[in-house]
Amino acid sequence: MEKALDSRAIAGRLRGLIGGQDFGHLDQTAERLGVSELALRLSVDPRSPHPTLDVLAAVVREYAVDPCWLLYGEYDSVAHTVAMETGERFTASTLVRLATSPRQLREDERPPRLLRLEA
Repeated sequence: MEKALDSRAIAGRLRGLIGGQDFGHLDQTAERLGVSELALRLSVDPRSPHPTLDVLAAVVREYAVDPCWLLYGEYDSVAHTVAMETGERFTASTLVRLATSPRQLREDERPPRLLRLEA
């Protein structure tokens, strides 16, 4: 994906996802996400946002969102599936790899599905 990142748009999507959570207390949201309160505040700041990779990865894990949608505002079913199958192992480096690799590479990263045969 060769699109420019728009930090204001990313911050808006982040605010939309976390809005109303934890009674609006960013310190509690940060704790739940496992990130610093400062990093979360920087990531959602409406005037001068600086989204951090750790916050973005934590939001993908916690809210089960497509990382490409979070970064670019466009849904990518392959990236979303890879992120969900990665689960708790989803990290900032996974986010970067999914967001910057061509679709075919992302499809190749998907772990094989186990087939369940019905008796």
